Amino acid sequence: MSVSAKRPVMVNPSCCTILPAAVRKITSPSQRSCCLMTPRPKGGLGRGLSALIPHADDSSPQVETNEIEIARIHPRPDQPRTRFDPKALEELVESVRAQGVLVPLIVTPRDGQFMLVAGERRLRAARAAELVTVPCRVIADLSDRDILEISLVENLQREDLNAVELAKGYRRLIDEMRYTQQQVAERVGKDRATVANTLRLLALPEPVLRMLVDEELTQGHARALLSLNGEGAQVSLARAISDKGLSVREVERRIRSRKSGKKLSVRDENKRRNELAAKQVSGELQEIIELPVTVTHRGKGGQITIKYTSLDDLDRLIAMLQRGRSSR
Repeated sequence: MSVSAKRPVMVNPSCCTILPAAVRKITSPSQRSCCLMTPRPKGGLGRGLSALIPHADDSSPQVETNEIEIARIHPRPDQPRTRFDPKALEELVESVRAQGVLVPLIVTPRDGQFMLVAGERRLRAARAAELVTVPCRVIADLSDRDILEISLVENLQREDLNAVELAKGYRRLIDEMRYTQQQVAERVGKDRATVANTLRLLALPEPVLRMLVDEELTQGHARALLSLNGEGAQVSLARAISDKGLSVREVERRIRSRKSGKKLSVRDENKRRNELAAKQVSGELQEIIELPVTVTHRGKGGQITIKYTSLDDLDRLIAMLQRGRSSR
C-alpha cells in the first residue's frame, strides 16, 4: 500500500495566510501587503499571545505582512530563548528549503531595520537555508516593553522548552512585566500550580539547573532535590542521579533516609541494583532489535515488554527471532 503526500497549497508569499493560531489571520492574497489598524487590548488575560498581538480596530497602529530581507532583521540581544535543539532546527531548515517560511515572523521597525519580536527559529532556519527574504508581520509603534512581553509569551507557549527555560521565562514576566503567578498561568495556558512548581526549580543551584537543561535529570528528580537542605548536598545527589541512573523513587528514598539519619537497607540497595541492571538490559535489547524495550525485574523472575507501532515492525521482529532460532 502506498500513500501519496498531497502537495501543500501555495499562497502569495507577500501575504501568507498561514499564521500562528494565537495571532489573528490577515488575508488579502491579491495585494503586495496586508494592512489593518489594531490597538493593544486592555487587560485581556487568558488569551495568551492573542491578547498581546493587536486585533482589528480603527485607532490602532498599522500591521502589515510583507516580504523583508533577512539581512534587515535583527533578534533582540535579550531574546528569552537561548537554546535550540540542533536536530529539530535542521529539520526545520529542510522544510524551509522545500516550502519556504509558511508562518510569518513578527517584527517591528527600528532605525531603518527591523527588530524580531517572535519567530527566531524560523529566522535561523531561513538563514541556514540561504533565503534572501522571509514573510513578516510588521507591527509599528511597539515599545521595548511590548516587544519583550510578546517575545516571552510566544516562547513560553512553545511545547519544546525545557523546564529551566520555562521557569526563567515565568520569572521575567513576574519581575519585569509585574505579572502575578495567576496572570502568567492565564497568558501561557497553564494552571497556577504548574507555574508555581516550575518557578520553584530556580531555587536549585546552577550546576543542578545545567544538568536539568542537559537532560541528565528529569523534573521529577529536580522537585525531589528541592526537599534536600544544602546546595552541596543537592549537587552531590544530582551527580549521583546522573552517574548511577537513579529513579525518582530511589532519590526520594535516599533523601528520606538522609533526613532520618539512617542508611539504606540491604533490601533497598538490592532493589536499586536490580533496577539499574534492568535498565541496562533494556538499553542493550533496544539497540539489537531497534524497538522500545522495557525490562521489569520482580523477585527471581521478571517481564520483558517490546512495543511495536506497525505490522512491519512485528514482522521484522519475528524474522529476527526465527533467524536466531535457526542459527542454534
